[in-house]
Amino acid sequence: MLLAGILLKKTGYIDDHFISVSSRLVFNFGLPAVLFFSLSSLDHSEPFDADLLLFTCVVTIAGFFLAWLLSLKVVAAWQDRGVFIQGAARGNLAVVGLALAGNMYGEAGIAQLSLMMAITIPVYNILSIILLTYYGQDRSQQVSPAKLIKDIVSNPLIMAVFAGVLFSTNGLEIPGVIDKVGNYFAQITLPLALLGVGGTLSIRALGKTSHVSFWASLFKVAVLPAIAVPVAILLDYDQMELGVLFLMMSCPTAAASFIMAKASGGNGELAANIIVLTTLASLPAVSIGLFAMRTLGVI
Repeated sequence: MLLAGILLKKTGYIDDHFISVSSRLVFNFGLPAVLFFSLSSLDHSEPFDADLLLFTCVVTIAGFFLAWLLSLKVVAAWQDRGVFIQGAARGNLAVVGLALAGNMYGEAGIAQLSLMMAITIPVYNILSIILLTYYGQDRSQQVSPAKLIKDIVSNPLIMAVFAGVLFSTNGLEIPGVIDKVGNYFAQITLPLALLGVGGTLSIRALGKTSHVSFWASLFKVAVLPAIAVPVAILLDYDQMELGVLFLMMSCPTAAASFIMAKASGGNGELAANIIVLTTLASLPAVSIGLFAMRTLGVI
């Protein structure tokens, strides 16, 4: 789909206007539908490991914090910091993560990662929106806390997260028509997002942002798992939990980060470049990481 986006843009079948409109469509309807339906369908009757969920939450927040510290060193442009942090810390769990977990551990791995995603996805979106909103403000003007809070609370993704949790915890039924239409929107989200990423990708821009893109990609696929996994080993997590945690942390950057960067007026080219670089780098990084962990006997 990334290649299709590149070719369609080169041949004139899609243009910047299409990418802008489709990005707004995905941000306001597609992504909220994905979040709402994934959270509203959680089964609270299944047993869960509260300690593992807490650890997942802490590791996710720590990843954003460390990426923020790194951004202070490697990102010169104020407006690019939110895009950098999101790209360096936010993984493509719903597509790549679940596929990797399923290939390694079958249904048990998918169930394990799905449970961890129930915590991770809301944290991803809330922190990303806060950072993109904050760094999207004009640095020369004083940032209004009231406006910042208003922008965050009124964000479609935040509203979808809270609505999904409300429906899930209260066992509310989703009307059939809304369920069908909402799922249609959810299904078009990833294809449109990937076409937009491909259409925005620029080799020329990749050269301009190579320094920033490189550090974001290195942090995402190598540094983040290299920090999280040893901590989990010290906390005595078992083999499958360690394996799923590693796959979660080393996933390439989510395509949704491009949509959110575009919606906030951020650097879409930088977001697209990080997605492509982490997608290319994740294959050798995951392979080397799994080989090392199996050689050491921890998974």
